[in-house]
Amino acid sequence: MLTEAAVRAALAEVPYPGLKRDIVALGLVRSIAVRNDRVHVSLRISTAREDVPNRLREAIGDRLARAGAVRAEIQILTPEPAASTQALPAADRVRLPGVGHVIAVGAGKGGVGKSTVAVNLALALQDLGLRVGVLDADIYGPSVPVLMGIEDGARHVRMTEQHQIIPLQAFGMPVVSFGFFLGAKSPAVWRGPLVGKAVKQFARGVVWPELDVLVVDLPPGTGDVPLSLAEAIEVDGALVVTTPQRLSTLEAGKAIEMFRKLGVPVLGVVENMSEAICGCGRASHPFGQGGGAALSEKLECSLLARVPFEERTVIGGDAGAPAMIYDPDGASALVFSGLARTVSDALGLHAVASPDPVHAS
Repeated sequence: MLTEAAVRAALAEVPYPGLKRDIVALGLVRSIAVRNDRVHVSLRISTAREDVPNRLREAIGDRLARAGAVRAEIQILTPEPAASTQALPAADRVRLPGVGHVIAVGAGKGGVGKSTVAVNLALALQDLGLRVGVLDADIYGPSVPVLMGIEDGARHVRMTEQHQIIPLQAFGMPVVSFGFFLGAKSPAVWRGPLVGKAVKQFARGVVWPELDVLVVDLPPGTGDVPLSLAEAIEVDGALVVTTPQRLSTLEAGKAIEMFRKLGVPVLGVVENMSEAICGCGRASHPFGQGGGAALSEKLECSLLARVPFEERTVIGGDAGAPAMIYDPDGASALVFSGLARTVSDALGLHAVASPDPVHAS
């Protein structure tokens, strides 16, 4: 007799089309029911690719049949509309021209180093020989211009005749940030509809070169910006950043559930500031211990990396030189390099050129 555990194990062998991660690890399986070797499975996905639902049904049906299912009913659910926003129709979601994959980096609360993770992940992916771009969609506190040494971006950014943004270059990567356009205006007083419209136009209004992956730095929380982004463009996967402390992981869990409700595959959790490394090489845990592992186990997603807290990372970031540039042989940079390989493998990314890392002299 088939059991729910056996069905879940079988589903864990079904990869999401275009990714190497399976549908269970990505959190797309919403329910499983088994009775007399008859199985009902429901999934929640969000994609503009018309072939994906049928490919999933076929792959799941074949795998369940091999597991002994007499009959399999496979239900594909669309995302639940968010009560706080006016959802865009699924048909309005687009894949950005020339962009192979879009990765969103989010967090439940601010101050966890989400932008630091996003920028260093992008640089580490570039070190693998991939063509990478960075989109700073944190409308409430854009940090990428500071981290990447382009605080004067507003003076240099240009538009095409069609009013599309031409990215700036930083460390060999095309970069666009809300910080280039906000100026002295504070977006903190913007209402939801205005924010949603701005994010939609911003996400689609950039002339990106051919990219293997675009890393998008989202604002913390589960508000209008991540919702609007996921409704406007195809997002292939999300990373959620947290610190080890329980307060941070509780909020990070909300961000994971938000991405899942939007049908965005959650690639996993990145625990930042997992330990503090002093100059003598000794480690301490001022931000707690084990929170990332507990969160990943509770919500059945992978703990992708544990990034240490290093003073050199702070100094480099403030000076416009992320860890991958400022201290490429340091502990944090080594973790980011491993994270990039994990993400690259999960998305099935392949370099089109020999790695040519851009490091500070």
